[in-house]
Amino acid sequence: MKRLLPAVCACLIGMSAVSAQAALPSVSFRQADDEYTDGDDGDDYTEDDIYFDYGMNLPGDQYIKIALGLCAPLNFPDFISLFTGDSQLKIGGMGTLGYHYFITSKFAVGFDVGFGFNVSIGSHVFNYVPFVIAATYQPTAGRFEFPLTLGIGFAWESFGGNNYFPGLVVKPEAGVMFRLSESWSLGLEASYLLMPQFTSWYHDDAENFAGQYALISATARYHF
Repeated sequence: MKRLLPAVCACLIGMSAVSAQAALPSVSFRQADDEYTDGDDGDDYTEDDIYFDYGMNLPGDQYIKIALGLCAPLNFPDFISLFTGDSQLKIGGMGTLGYHYFITSKFAVGFDVGFGFNVSIGSHVFNYVPFVIAATYQPTAGRFEFPLTLGIGFAWESFGGNNYFPGLVVKPEAGVMFRLSESWSLGLEASYLLMPQFTSWYHDDAENFAGQYALISATARYHF
């Protein structure tokens, strides 16, 4: 009986470890080739045959996001005018820095701060700094991640010496990322940026206008 009890305990511990490992969504990453010889017994092996499995994203994981891209105005007065030379704003650029935290393995929350610009036909610069609270649902397939994000917040906007603050910002976004390593992923993201200005609230003779923009960005994420 005394010999049986330790054996049963060891069996239960082993089954628990296997079950916990199976419960995690895992991705295999292969180490680089590195030959090694054991001087004691003369056995050779290569680390190319060793795999490490771990969950792609787990609750509590975090990442910092850096994105740089192009910003195309959609309704100044329309998207086609960008190619006919009649658009009131030209294609500009936008950079974004963000922090995000995984609540579950597929759902994250965070915030993004961006800086964008577009030049008008009169060579004036329209600048905007959006501050966005974001919620992200991210399914994965192997080493690919597919973030689907909805952001809402406010922006500081400036054009021709006139400032508008706070302006409403709505930013749905979709992307595809490739996990290079446990710490880094690279990919592309496409966004729709809506920034309405309710100027009639401040001036009776002004008209409200909802600026719409399409963004395509190259994105890098650092996971920790």
